[in-house]
Amino acid sequence: MRKLQEAQGLDQLIEAGSAGFFPLFYQDWILESFSDQAEVRRISFSKAAETVHRVYKQIERHQSIERKKTAIQALQNEERKDFVLSFMKMVEHRTLDKVRELH
Repeated sequence: MRKLQEAQGLDQLIEAGSAGFFPLFYQDWILESFSDQAEVRRISFSKAAETVHRVYKQIERHQSIERKKTAIQALQNEERKDFVLSFMKMVEHRTLDKVRELH
């Protein structure tokens, strides 16, 4: 049951991201994470999914988005960047899947 709740919560956040809404992140975190473009290209989808699930498991116990953001803020800077980039990779993958469905 817990796995199902994690999947649903994470799925909703990824879905919101594919619509351009990122409630888990401050704008500064996103900009900071994308400041090094070479880092962005190196992440595979499987590595991104692993990172997102690992970090989300740490923050999922918090009910509100603000508390989840506070938990993310407590991460080391590099870990937070990895999480943001990995999350964006998952959003990109979801968006591309939707585009393929339209063809």
